[in-house]
Amino acid sequence: MDFGLKGKKALVCGGSKGLGYATAAALAQEQAAVCILGRDHDSLKAAADNLRKLTSESVLLVVCDLLSAESRQSSIDLIKSTWGSLDILIHNVGGPKATNAEETDVDAWRDGFDRLFLPVVDFNAAFLPDMKERKWGRIVTVTSLSVVEPIPMLAVSNAFRSASTAMSKSLADEVARFGITVNCVAPGLIATDRMEELAKVRRSKSGHTAEEYEAEVNKGIPAARVGRPEEFGATVCFLCSQQASYITGSTICVDGGKRRATY
Repeated sequence: MDFGLKGKKALVCGGSKGLGYATAAALAQEQAAVCILGRDHDSLKAAADNLRKLTSESVLLVVCDLLSAESRQSSIDLIKSTWGSLDILIHNVGGPKATNAEETDVDAWRDGFDRLFLPVVDFNAAFLPDMKERKWGRIVTVTSLSVVEPIPMLAVSNAFRSASTAMSKSLADEVARFGITVNCVAPGLIATDRMEELAKVRRSKSGHTAEEYEAEVNKGIPAARVGRPEEFGATVCFLCSQQASYITGSTICVDGGKRRATY
């Protein structure tokens, strides 16, 4: 199926590895021009080299620390001077440190706001006006299952990914008439470095071996396995497609059936 994305310009934040890279790869395979943004130049360069094998369109890399307002603005300026505008905007950033609500201090709450909420606001403000003028755009925010079922030991992520989801829903209502869709994708357990980081924290508290922990995790997933990054990337790519033009204001869970709610 042709998703109608050839030549569309897509920014993928956190695009050098994990869910971000998988999303960038899926878009590149649909012949979108892809810009990947991240903190580490070497990782971005390696990712960009791989993406160029998948597309005839341009691949741009931008070094940016999403926690820095100055760095975000410099990146926005660079993308605008190079491409002028975007058609597709993918918000994706690594989660904050694992803590429970009671032990989370004020600095950690502020870090969560700076990490998970403000970058979404800034990049939306920068690129939405052109999308509205052209009457076409796709905005997707990578969140977490924590927005529908709070996850133990992820108090900051539970709070601010939920806030970002609510803000995205509000924005979706405002811009739908301009042909712009705004959605969230909530990954369950996907085989990434972040999943392994959280698994180590939980194993240290539970005393489980890696094998015991994996067996316990898989028991709670109807698919009986963790997901693959490319499965997640394909879902995001579909939401960016012409065919998904009537899906907006939604949170799509990619979780192998782990979410137990019926809605």
